[in-house]
Amino acid sequence: MILNALALTLKREAHGDFQGRHFEATLIMQAVSWYLRYALGYRDIKEMVLERGLTVDRSTINR
Repeated sequence: MILNALALTLKREAHGDFQGRHFEATLIMQAVSWYLRYALGYRDIKEMVLERGLTVDRSTINR
């Protein structure tokens, strides 16, 4: 819930930053927060996103 509020706030402040992205800002913020909070690699995050029903390549997460 807090992450959702943070994503919405960041989306409002940085309106153009997420424009044209393939994934929604909430998913991008979720993946970034997992990467920064825990000692996870790109493949780990890819698997976690896959569990939520989205197919993402690890190179996409890297970018």
